[in-house]
This record gives sequence, structure tokens and C-alpha cells, in this order.
Amino acid sequence: MNFDAHAVLQSSLLQEVKHLAITKFREREAALHDSVSMPMENLKELWDRGLLTATVRREHGGLGSNVMSDDPATFLQTIRTVAHGSPGTAHCVQVQNHVAWAIDEIGTDEQRERFLAPMTKEMKLCSFVGSEAGRKHMYVLKTTAKKTDGGYIVNGNKNYATNGYEDGLAIVFATVEGETDYMNSHLMVIVEPGMEGLSINHDWYRPTGMRVCPSPEIYMNNVFIPNTHVLGEPGTYPKGRWQGRFHLGFAANYLGTIEGAYEWVLNSLKERGRGKDPFVQLRVGEMQIQLYGAQVAFENAIATWRRGDVLQAELASMKAKAICAHVASNLSTTLIQLAGSTALFDEYPLGRMLRDLQTHYLHVGHDRTSQIVGAACLDEVFDSTLQR
Repeated sequence: MNFDAHAVLQSSLLQEVKHLAITKFREREAALHDSVSMPMENLKELWDRGLLTATVRREHGGLGSNVMSDDPATFLQTIRTVAHGSPGTAHCVQVQNHVAWAIDEIGTDEQRERFLAPMTKEMKLCSFVGSEAGRKHMYVLKTTAKKTDGGYIVNGNKNYATNGYEDGLAIVFATVEGETDYMNSHLMVIVEPGMEGLSINHDWYRPTGMRVCPSPEIYMNNVFIPNTHVLGEPGTYPKGRWQGRFHLGFAANYLGTIEGAYEWVLNSLKERGRGKDPFVQLRVGEMQIQLYGAQVAFENAIATWRRGDVLQAELASMKAKAICAHVASNLSTTLIQLAGSTALFDEYPLGRMLRDLQTHYLHVGHDRTSQIVGAACLDEVFDSTLQR
């Protein structure tokens, strides 16, 4: 498919997804918010369109869209577009695609047949779990993997396991016992339902926002992981700079969420006849200028990945992520002031979207981002994957 034809297809798909997001997805999120439930109907509609395996190579049944491919945009723009109506659904899509992408690129032929192929035949929801309480370094985990005959014995408690593993699988990070260098100790293992010693706590996840992307705790008590379920060699994740590939997925969610909230308030102001107020015009103009800056930063980061310089693309992605989060935070207060307190009632989406945003952009780590970018500018040692 040539570039022009692909661009037309992408535009048509994203228009369809946006309509779903601001109608069906938004309505369903309102119903699911209090119960902290998975947006299964939303995800099924996206799976039907191939968007839960968008990152997978075309020859393996996916859309071939990830930052290392010739089409970095489709997957990222999907997250952004879904977030217009349901940021939680967008995050579920992001995590599921990260799992599928890692198995597609890192996995053996047997692993792709066993774990990836089923994702293209029926809807699976998978988790990518590095997070844990008290971790001192991104690549050095309290969860341990002890080498044994035929595999590893894994022990540890993980949290923020978006999607869980019960409807698919989870890629879990651990540190190999006896290794001190994370380039040789960081290990990815695949866990599946029914493994002895594996359990899950759904009651833990009760945040203010992002409640429709349930992210439970996973407990691993002497879980035997056979070699068939070890993804790559120890150190594959940091050596492959995988963490740096994921920055823009978060930026896409922050940007899409604030765009959706802005558009909702803008339409409300028009419907209420407030567009003639010069002070409303001023505030809307200020917001549009800031939003434009975030949009340009996001699109520029995508373009940087296309140029193939991974290090510069990681830095551009980090800057875009920080800019999108900062602009979203700034606009939130102005949107509330323009919309009025009634707009925060549960019957409207604005309150939920802003709570989702406030919960989610805490992921960024602004100081760490600025420190790494500053070190790069000063020609000092830095690692642009060591940022959440």
C-alpha cells in the first residue's frame, strides 16, 4: 500500500473511532466508572477493527504500526482518538498493544504461535507489568527469578497491572537472582491463568480517575515459569530500549483527553450562546494556542521516529509527553471555570475526563524528564529510557 492510500485509510478509521469514542465509549464509561469495570464492549469494537494488535507486523496479522515501523502514527493516533471519549479505554488499548508488540518482535516462532496468534483470532486482554512498590530503579526489581531446571521460580508482588492476566496473559518483569548488572539481570516472563502460586487482587485499584482501566495487583509465590514462557534473554528489555518506545503512548492519552474535554466545553459554550462574550473568546483563544503547541510537539515527535534516530526520537517523545501533560493540567482549570460547576455533575463527561487526566498524568515524572533533557543538552551522561 502506498503512503497516500494508507493515509486515507488511517483518516477514515480514525474518524470512525472518534465517533465511537465521543458517543458509545463515553456513555459506557459513565456506567462503568463507579464499579471500576473493564470497558469490554468498547474494546471489542476496537478489536473488530484490528486495533488491539495494531503494533503487530502485517504479515503476523496486525496493522504494522509502531514507532520502529514505517507507520508510527496509526497506533498512537488511535490512543489519542479513543481518549477523546474514554481515556481508560485508551490506556487498555495501549497496554494490550505493548504486549502484542513485544511478543511479536522478541518472541520465538513458537511463542508467536502460542501467545500472539490467538490475539488476532479472538479478543485477548493482556498486561505489561513492571511496576511494584518500593522499587529503587526502573530495571532493578524486588520481584526475583531464580534459575532452576527448565525455567525460573519467580516471587514478588506487582501493582498497576492494567488489564490483568485473566483474559489473556501478562508479561512480568523480574530480576535474576545472583546478577548485579541490570543489563544481565532484567528478565521478562509470561504468566497465564491457572499457574500455581499466581493470584490477583482486584480490590486494590480504587483511584479517583482512570477507573475503567482496572489495574490490579498480581502476587507471585514460587511460581514456576518454564523456558517456553521466558521472553527474550536477560537484559533484552533495557538493551532494546523498550521503555523509550512507550513515551508517546502516554503523550497520546494526555493530549486526546484534554482535546476531548476542550471540544466538549467549546460545544457547550456555543450551545449556551456564550461565544459573543469577549472574555470567553480570550480564554478559548489562550487554550487553543496552548493546545496547538502540544499538538505540534506530539506530531513532531512522531516525525522524529520516522527519521530513524532513536535517541533523538526518545528525547522528542519525552519532551512531547511533558508538554502534553503540562498543557492538559493548565487547561483543566480554565475549562472548569468556563463550563461552570453544573458541568461537573455526573450526567456530563467533563468531571470524569478531568479526574482521569489528573490521575494519569502523574505517571510522567516531570522533574526526571527535565533532568534527563537537561543532561542531554549539556553533553552529560543520560539515559532517555529511565523515565516512566
